[in-house]
Amino acid sequence: MESRSMLLFVLLWTIGGCEVRDLSGNQFTFPSDPRGVNQPHVVLRANTRSVSVMTVCLRFFSQLNRMQGLFSLATRDHSNALMLNKDAEGSYKVHAGDDTYTFIKLPTNRMDWNSVCWTWDSQTGLTQLWLNGLRTSQKLVGRNYPVRGDLSIIIGQEQDAYGSGFDKNDSFEGDITDLHMWDHVVSACDLRSYMNQGSFSPGNLLSWNNLSFEVSGNVFIQDADFEEPVCQ
Repeated sequence: MESRSMLLFVLLWTIGGCEVRDLSGNQFTFPSDPRGVNQPHVVLRANTRSVSVMTVCLRFFSQLNRMQGLFSLATRDHSNALMLNKDAEGSYKVHAGDDTYTFIKLPTNRMDWNSVCWTWDSQTGLTQLWLNGLRTSQKLVGRNYPVRGDLSIIIGQEQDAYGSGFDKNDSFEGDITDLHMWDHVVSACDLRSYMNQGSFSPGNLLSWNNLSFEVSGNVFIQDADFEEPVCQ
């Protein structure tokens, strides 16, 4: 009976199109796609149907000088339930429910990796960004707006509809690695450790070390070079 249950689980997982994998030392590469015909993106599966407090961290490398979606979480009722974008001037826009705040002209690397973390608590509405070891002051967005329902989490594109509505002018071009998401506001100590490649507890909603994902379009999994490689 146990083996038959396991077989059913594997079949259902395969049908769903998801892969579960430890991506430590790897990166998703989103190359230039001038025609935009494939709308390259990666769907991420989180083990929850509600988010009221969260922290999401990732590292990205991009030389593209325009608006780009870094993290997009939609529900069937709201396409911008939780979203993090970067614009051409190094400003970062966060969405939580019907609220938006733009952190203006943060120090962003164009020729190196950037480590960014976003914290948000719906009870207080407090939100904050960390970028390359530095933090912003806290702002108020999405107070008393917990996210509930079927979650569609995508990187590489911004959702203008649940799981779709992509615009190539908002698409991401470059590399993403070390993405984690927690169901709480991660402490400043642990965020600094993440920024500095120190030890930290992997995300309990999304973990790069055990990621459930589905790749669509021209997205490639490659060895990451965020940490300086040791050449033989």
